[in-house]
Amino acid sequence: MKILFLNDAPLIAYGLISGLAPGDEFRFLPVRHPDWEDRLRTLLFSWRPDFAFADGVSISTVAGRLFSELKSRGLPLVYWAIDDPPDFFNMSLPLARGAALTLTPAEECLAHYRRHRLNALFFHFACNPSFHRPVAPSCRYEADFLLVGNYYTSYPERKTGLEILLTPLHPAFYTLKVYGTEQWLTNSDHYRLPGGVYQGYLPYSELPAAYSSARIVLGINSVVDSPTMMSMRVFEALGCGAFCLTHHSLALERYFRNHEHLVWSRCPDETLELARYYLARPDLRQKIARQGQAEVYRLHTYTQRVESVRKSLEHL
Repeated sequence: MKILFLNDAPLIAYGLISGLAPGDEFRFLPVRHPDWEDRLRTLLFSWRPDFAFADGVSISTVAGRLFSELKSRGLPLVYWAIDDPPDFFNMSLPLARGAALTLTPAEECLAHYRRHRLNALFFHFACNPSFHRPVAPSCRYEADFLLVGNYYTSYPERKTGLEILLTPLHPAFYTLKVYGTEQWLTNSDHYRLPGGVYQGYLPYSELPAAYSSARIVLGINSVVDSPTMMSMRVFEALGCGAFCLTHHSLALERYFRNHEHLVWSRCPDETLELARYYLARPDLRQKIARQGQAEVYRLHTYTQRVESVRKSLEHL
């Protein structure tokens, strides 16, 4: 396959492309650059990809021009609707109308796409074992609890997850570090972290080091009632060999076993109980982390994901 990626975000550059076969070819042409149209025309003159690939919001501001350009050149688009199911109607569905194939991590959305006569397949997040792996710990990221993720105001379940996981862990009793955008400091919800907890934005290249250095890695989900959709950080943290504590969701219960691959909490009191219990048992944390890593390496790699849809991609 010859694939033109319209975004070079870490999810693609460090994740998805690791699942391509040795014979596959790919190039990046991010449409966030102002000269993307000229670059696209030049590239298509010298290199003929089989399809273009975009994810999430990456094409939302240029969708009309992009769809017209791709259609005029007969180049099909594959769209990965990574924000399903909450943004299905306001973003995924309009963008899917311009795609030859839509991929979704939310299994329940497949019926919605088909009702709109759109071609769609299930395609979840995963890990890249060559990148998402344990590395030497760094004192910079050492902490009892570490969270990597941005603050979003639009997902109620995410706010609930923060109240379950993050709020109970007072820095007077634990070392806590949070990485993400500055919305942690300026959000309109008036959710405020204690002083010294927010550490700034973490470069994605540092993710394995951060996950390898914390005693417990926290995971926040924006969706809790989907049978499949969960945060991509779960797969990534487990791949890095981290002991992961997250808040409960249906998808977690479907894919993993509590206290065997990771641990989930249903309320703030349970979070505190789990924190005390597991911080005092490093050997048990390491055992669960190893089992979680083995599980994602066994069933949840991007090589497996790509192979699951390869025939459909090759028939575009």
